[in-house]
Amino acid sequence: MSAPTPDFGSWRHILGTLILAVLLEQLPWGGWALALRPDFVLVGVLFWTLHQPARTGFATAFAFGLLADFQDGVVFGQHAIAYVFGVYLVLYLRLRLLQFDPPRQAAQMFPILLMVQLTVLLVGWLAVNPPANLAMLLPVISSTVLWYLATGFLRLWHGKGLQGRA
Repeated sequence: MSAPTPDFGSWRHILGTLILAVLLEQLPWGGWALALRPDFVLVGVLFWTLHQPARTGFATAFAFGLLADFQDGVVFGQHAIAYVFGVYLVLYLRLRLLQFDPPRQAAQMFPILLMVQLTVLLVGWLAVNPPANLAMLLPVISSTVLWYLATGFLRLWHGKGLQGRA
């Protein structure tokens, strides 16, 4: 009799990852580190939406988006709307994204992450006032790098390596 294999997408793993992302947002970031801080919550929500669409989706994105709004002290619903938009794009492109290796997948995620940040920027601009600068778009680059590292780690974890095999 063999031991049961752990379920990669169990609720404990999903919630644990997303709670870790929320806690990483709480670290005392300042200066350029704050400007370059990846959106850990967004990357976590999109990652689990891509890999476990039956367990995560629009409701999870909306809930964690409201939590991100509460954490950042911005207009309530600003991140929630953008996160739901990002989840929609990931679900729409899901089969395409799953075919790529980590560098290409990160390149495909860059425009999605950019659109989410632009949505956050637009909703904040419409609700309150225009931003002083476009430094809000800098986390897109670090979020893309974080996506590459997460997918590369997952690929190594499952023994596939980072080299594509024909």
